[in-house]
Amino acid sequence: MLNIRTLLQFILVSFVYLSVQSQTVFKINQYNIVDDGRFMPVFTLYSGQSFSEHWGISSYFYVNGAKGSSWGEGLAGPTWTPVKGLSFGFLAGIQSNEDQLWRISPIINYSGKKISCFGAFEYGGERHRWDVMAFYLIKDFKIGGELIRFYNMFAAGPRVEYSFFKKQPITVFTTGLWDWTNGKPGLMFGIYSVFSQKN
Repeated sequence: MLNIRTLLQFILVSFVYLSVQSQTVFKINQYNIVDDGRFMPVFTLYSGQSFSEHWGISSYFYVNGAKGSSWGEGLAGPTWTPVKGLSFGFLAGIQSNEDQLWRISPIINYSGKKISCFGAFEYGGERHRWDVMAFYLIKDFKIGGELIRFYNMFAAGPRVEYSFFKKQPITVFTTGLWDWTNGKPGLMFGIYSVFSQKN
């Protein structure tokens, strides 16, 4: 008998397969969070494909390798772009090491010539995660701020990104966080690259 977990995994894999077959954007990201004496390495993978001027599909994978509390998720869903540069997504999928199997994440993204913003709000089980960023572009630097909710931690602070290599940019970044849940400073730093392909 086919159980709900197997069915959801099949749907998710099928959704991701369709996305990868016609993929135009692919982002690989590795970052680390240092907070309240804990070191949490994180790896994420994002892919997105536009099927028309207004509609597309996205998939997102996340693995947290923190000692004693490792966790992962796989999400996929539709993306709507009402005007150039502004998109809304609604992703859903499954997660590991949680009592609740399902997970959802509404996403908003804006990318202009100088200003960019991003927000993702994940729910499911006890591991709620939010990530909200806003930037201003100055040459090879993006300067802005970030607000995160990471499980029970709420933190915010300035974020700086620097991109190098023109042909295939690689970006390094750091965020100085103030964790107001624990009343302590924190730090996030990492590296990512975005690969795109034109149809």
